[in-house]
Amino acid sequence: MKTQLTKRMEKALIIDALGKSKHPALEVEYWHTESIGAGIYRPVGQAEYIDAVIEKDGMYTCLELKVSMRDLHSKAAQTFVGNKNYLVCPLKMAKEIKKCNDPWIEKHPTVGIIAWNGKNKFQVIKHCKINYSLAQNDWTTLAKGMISSLSKEMKKLLEGA
Repeated sequence: MKTQLTKRMEKALIIDALGKSKHPALEVEYWHTESIGAGIYRPVGQAEYIDAVIEKDGMYTCLELKVSMRDLHSKAAQTFVGNKNYLVCPLKMAKEIKKCNDPWIEKHPTVGIIAWNGKNKFQVIKHCKINYSLAQNDWTTLAKGMISSLSKEMKKLLEGA
């Protein structure tokens, strides 16, 4: 279950992304895939959910949202499969992770850190390594996951109308 703080961070991310003409989606389903030949892939394992994915000009940014150190170090999946991958957390937590050289940084050396000020501002604390050559199956899986996520949001709107 999401905390109120997580919900506020999600809302701020959406507002920020839309204000920059980007395309955000929350809780994006992602399946790891394997090739079965001829450029065709099938899902393997179980679905993971990426907290947020933002698309702009065919580039995907995958975001894992964490509001506590306990949450950061939990066994919950952290799926970093985009062109850009970031951990998003409150400013104080982001500074603590970087200052203390938290083991999470060593485990995820290509992942950046974005700090949230608790209102509407986000600041990159650690830049990510950009993957310009995202595999076609990952690109397609992220696109399908975003479409599915956005469809769920449309259904919620219709149910509330």
